[in-house]
Amino acid sequence: MAKERSSTFDQQDIPESRDVEQMKDFDLNLLRVLVALHRTRSVSKAAAALDLSQPATSLALGRLRKALDDPLFVRSHTGMLPTPRGTELADAAARALSDFSVHAHNEPAFDPASSRRDFVITTPDIGELQLLPPLMAYLAREAPYCNLRSEPFATMDVEAALEEGRCDLALGLFPNLERPVLYTQQILTQTIVCLVRADHPLVQSSRISMRRFLELSHAVVHPVGRSQELFEALLKAKGHTRRVQLKTSHFLSVPSIIAATDMIVTVPRSIADYYTRLENLRIVEPPINIKPLPIRQFWHPRFHTDPAVRWLRESVARVFSKVNA
Repeated sequence: MAKERSSTFDQQDIPESRDVEQMKDFDLNLLRVLVALHRTRSVSKAAAALDLSQPATSLALGRLRKALDDPLFVRSHTGMLPTPRGTELADAAARALSDFSVHAHNEPAFDPASSRRDFVITTPDIGELQLLPPLMAYLAREAPYCNLRSEPFATMDVEAALEEGRCDLALGLFPNLERPVLYTQQILTQTIVCLVRADHPLVQSSRISMRRFLELSHAVVHPVGRSQELFEALLKAKGHTRRVQLKTSHFLSVPSIIAATDMIVTVPRSIADYYTRLENLRIVEPPINIKPLPIRQFWHPRFHTDPAVRWLRESVARVFSKVNA
């Protein structure tokens, strides 16, 4: 049965308290000196092994003795002999340094073929239509036991989610994330096109004029995707206002609506290509020349060297380099 401590201090408590305070400021560099002294039994030889001067090594030994409250080594005709406490602490220091060295030089590995890692990304729903099919096909082949979750974080929360590890990658148009604090890599470019029904009575050429564009009623997915936000801002900058007859929260309903009406919708080309496979629709070039928009992946410096996150972002880059080819 453990002996119960008195609730009052005695003389033995005082040195213990002082030792704890001293160890708070203990210089861990002294551990290398302790190990070298124990191995060589000589201040001069330990200094040479550590590439230090002999006075600096003697000073380090003095600091060790004071911090650890033990002589640690005593002089003899055969050299510096360790005290029992010196040997005990030197062995512990050697194990600690060896263990750290092993971990520091052995980079953790990630094996996609056997890992059961759950990855989390965030991308707009329009990004899911464009990005997830090829990415999931790749994961199914290369990381069959890994899972992927697409999480809809609010735009202003994405950076915090990346920093806290709640999200591994952000994929898409995120102008607010293009700051030095995050890593970023362009994976795709995205062009904007218009869609009308194939037999639209007023749109028959491959490019729609601005006059005709403004005459038509428009469908817009709300809340709008980033590409549509940029397109709307460009129209306003040029002094144009279009009639938005329909705002919808669902991309899935758009192709059937456009196929059944004389409305027009402006979407990324990859989404337009997808819609044309669902309905009898036709792609036309918009009335404004729009530079291709960069689709990027973003990640936080905290996880830049994490093997699993590194594998994921390298996989994303690899998948979409083939898509771009």
